[in-house]
Amino acid sequence: MKSLMKRWIGGGGEVKVHYSRLERLGGLVDITRPRLALMTPLGAGAAVVLARGTFPPLSQCLWGFAAVALAVGGIHSFNDYIDRSRDRTAWPGRPIPSGRVRAREALFLTWACFLASVIITGVVFNGTALAILVLTLVLGSLYSLNLRRKIGYLILPPINGLIYLGGWAAGSPETLFSSWLPWGLFLLALFWQTGHIMIYSAIHPPAKDGDRVVTESPGLLTRTSLETAARIGFSFLALTLFLSVLLGVVIPLGPVYLVLVLAGGVMAIRDGLKFLKDTGNREKGFKAFGSASNFMLIIRGGILLAVLINVWLK
Repeated sequence: MKSLMKRWIGGGGEVKVHYSRLERLGGLVDITRPRLALMTPLGAGAAVVLARGTFPPLSQCLWGFAAVALAVGGIHSFNDYIDRSRDRTAWPGRPIPSGRVRAREALFLTWACFLASVIITGVVFNGTALAILVLTLVLGSLYSLNLRRKIGYLILPPINGLIYLGGWAAGSPETLFSSWLPWGLFLLALFWQTGHIMIYSAIHPPAKDGDRVVTESPGLLTRTSLETAARIGFSFLALTLFLSVLLGVVIPLGPVYLVLVLAGGVMAIRDGLKFLKDTGNREKGFKAFGSASNFMLIIRGGILLAVLINVWLK
């Protein structure tokens, strides 16, 4: 199970000479980063229910979940397609460099996911949500193509924040620019993704810059030491905890949400601190990265649960 969870956040699996048909099929699943692709729709869903004050019809919930999961899975597949040469050294166990998935299969999967996501959003939801989705797909693809290399990992957080704005637009497009809440959610995503991606940066195989050991890719226009990347990640996870609690109090979302978020945040902070003290330990890094992922999953699930409880109480 631990190996599966690591594969499903992009850590790669066992490298073999030959793979069974089932293992090759599993590679097509792994390349979409299921752990991240399946938690992202909960973020869009959390924005939808806050925008509406209740849950949409079940059919819209299912279609919306599929649209976001397909979009995110396609972005991850495209990322691995672009990184296939680099990953032979950095992540040899990933589906393409390990030989479980052919490059052209990854590219086909990317376009299939993108097309399905766009069709679902355009048919089931509205033009504003569709425009935000297309913008997310374009920016996410450009991130993998050259924005990450030229600017750095921190170009990703605002792209991630579009998930919340798209979810809000799907539920209440007319209030997207008249309410502060979707932008508070955008800021929450910005803080969390900054912490998440900087911890991820620190667990990549490092590079050499003269006598310095630095991150493989820049954070923002410049590469930092692994310790600095981990420190930035830890700091923004702490900010995420503060903002998630603040939003829960201001909205308000109730005690169940606050208890869940505090518990998830404390675990993320604990594991982030352990990694910060030992940034050369990739296992601790993966644990911190996984805890950061779980923290956002708890925030999103907590919002959905809080709205569900409010609906029941009414």
